[in-house]
Amino acid sequence: MKKVISGLFLIILSFSSFAQWQSDTLRRSTGFYIGPAITGMINKNDTVQPGPKFGLNIGYRYVNKLKYGFFIESGIGISWLGANYPNQHLTVNAWGRDWTYDEQRKANQLYANVPFLVGYKMPKGKVRFQTSLGISFNIKYSDFFKITTTGEDPYGLPGTQITGDEVSFGTGFSGIFKAGISIPLKDRLTIDILPSIRYNFMSTMPESFDFRKCVTTDFQNWSAGIDISLMWALDNNPPQTIEEAVAKKEIAPDYTFQYNPDEPVIPEKKKNVKKGYYNFFYFEALGSGLTYSFNYERTIIRKNSFSLQARGGYGFIGNMYSFPVGVNVTFGHATQKFEAGINSTFESVLLEKFNVNIVPELAYRLEAKNHFFLRLAMMSHYVTTTGEIMPGIGVSVGGCF
Repeated sequence: MKKVISGLFLIILSFSSFAQWQSDTLRRSTGFYIGPAITGMINKNDTVQPGPKFGLNIGYRYVNKLKYGFFIESGIGISWLGANYPNQHLTVNAWGRDWTYDEQRKANQLYANVPFLVGYKMPKGKVRFQTSLGISFNIKYSDFFKITTTGEDPYGLPGTQITGDEVSFGTGFSGIFKAGISIPLKDRLTIDILPSIRYNFMSTMPESFDFRKCVTTDFQNWSAGIDISLMWALDNNPPQTIEEAVAKKEIAPDYTFQYNPDEPVIPEKKKNVKKGYYNFFYFEALGSGLTYSFNYERTIIRKNSFSLQARGGYGFIGNMYSFPVGVNVTFGHATQKFEAGINSTFESVLLEKFNVNIVPELAYRLEAKNHFFLRLAMMSHYVTTTGEIMPGIGVSVGGCF
């Protein structure tokens, strides 16, 4: 096995020696990763702690270079985690006799996650050191046990049974650390081999109606493995602008009607034109309105790449209503922007009576030149009446001017 790995590594190095390093001048890169890993779970309320199990991390990466080798990274991923509990040899006295059987439990969890990392990669060399550190927002979709019973169980049948929630929602946050090597293969193609550690240090339990119990550190998980990525460098397209500063044409002297050689012609200064749109009308599916909502948003402040917006909307389903209002800030030039905001939703959808939700969110915005508006958001709904926290997504489509 060692010889095979060494041979593959030498082949990669031989390919890299012919690379022309065009990717060194390109700022953005994108690709996919697969990361086999050893995973484990921690339940502080459990008397028996499980052992590690094989798991898998897969996903999409988007990397944007900064200066001096530093970069920022985001994307989306899926993590399949597991843990093995020690075999239990049990003896139960029932119906006048002893029953003896063995029980093996395997825990399984499935997460979708959105990471945000800051890192550094050596700008030169055939093999380049790379490291990054960050945090990810997680949404749990499944949490269950596979229990295998062998022997005589008086209360069940031998075989494998599933207990827990195969569909279970919850949110959480993980710390991520990666460090490894990056090897250019061709003009734009690079392979990243990054040993990585992910540790879910905080979770929310949507089934708990008490806010003090909703956020917990009692249930944690981890994974340690190797992320293998193939990254493709993208062209350095100039940033799209909706409007730019323009200069009025110089008006030459009309020598037919006047001539004054002592009067110089002074060119007019460039007229500053504000960039970007200020008004947004859009339909949002799910999102802050829970089911749907029609919204109007107005840019209040804009300075360079920073903007501050305020929004309001409404949605009705029968006798139920929702009125989301809030503010958000965006970062980015002209057409593509990153958004962070907080909303309050006055609604009667969840509890069928008046209720107020606090909704923090992160989103990607597209404000196209043809006045098309698209917004993809992830959020959490904090129900103030019960203390419940629920994950959510929102897709907005509309127009801007």
